[in-house]
Amino acid sequence: MQATKWSRRAAVAAAMVGIAAGAMQIPAGAQDFPSKPITIVVPFGPGTANDIIARQLGQDMTGTLGQSVIVDNRAGATGNIATDFVAKSRPDGYTLLIASTSLLLNQVTGNATADLTKDFTPVAFSGSTVYSTFVPNEVPAKNVAELVELARQQPGKLNYAGYVGGLPQFLGEMLNRAAKINTVMVPYKSTTDALVDLMANRIQIWFTPIASGVPVQSAKQARMIAVTGETRSRVLPDIPTFKEAGYPDMTVDVAYFLLAAKGTPQPVVDKLAGAIGKALENPKIKEALLAQGVEEKRGTPSEVGAYLAAEIRRWTDIAKLSAPSGTGK
Repeated sequence: MQATKWSRRAAVAAAMVGIAAGAMQIPAGAQDFPSKPITIVVPFGPGTANDIIARQLGQDMTGTLGQSVIVDNRAGATGNIATDFVAKSRPDGYTLLIASTSLLLNQVTGNATADLTKDFTPVAFSGSTVYSTFVPNEVPAKNVAELVELARQQPGKLNYAGYVGGLPQFLGEMLNRAAKINTVMVPYKSTTDALVDLMANRIQIWFTPIASGVPVQSAKQARMIAVTGETRSRVLPDIPTFKEAGYPDMTVDVAYFLLAAKGTPQPVVDKLAGAIGKALENPKIKEALLAQGVEEKRGTPSEVGAYLAAEIRRWTDIAKLSAPSGTGK
């Protein structure tokens, strides 16, 4: 009888150990995530599209997750400073990167020090936009055709803002080849850093996401002459596309997406993706982003991963044709 009682106790104890072991298999941070503030690292400066989206998401995510969501701008090295920082962070979901097509181009051109497909865990899309193209108010070109004609009259004299391996450099090189003109890239850390020089006519062409361009256009600080979308932007329907101007190869859109360090537990990723999805459903955030030219783009973590692989293949092919020179000179 005593032996039977001890056998039952042993069985119960063994079962409890098994339950405890099973609980221990759940990733450590996933059970009570988040228990401290989350940081969204922006690879470019304040006022850029990445920054605008991150701040809108952060406000809503704070309420959903019950922890502060902080935006940390780490501009420099064509986005590599921020990218490396997140890639090397602890894979616990507390440090996120808001990435975009420009960081894909770093990888395509060999300028990346971290691999977006191997060093990160996809979390969620956060929107899409197009690029806009500006000239200073004192430049006489009112449209793409007049800008091209001006560039042909002054070969090598017009400058455009870009950063090595970034989308503005690709756009400048693509326009040079498509229009058979010679404009010169002046490098900046990010597109918004060039605004002062655009307004002073030290650069004559400015390629920037429409989210960064809308306030400039509204304040009439410079003149927007075209967008890179397949169709006109809903926020600025009077601005024609490059395709309408006769340059269909300049049709480019940009996706924004959040990544975490590789190895981040799936339950944590799913919780973050849910909070981001909820934020993007918020009518106030939808309206605020659309006012900046950011369109809705949604998808699961696996769909983000598939998108990254497909876009790297696509831009690798484009890079072979546009062949950026590295300095624009």
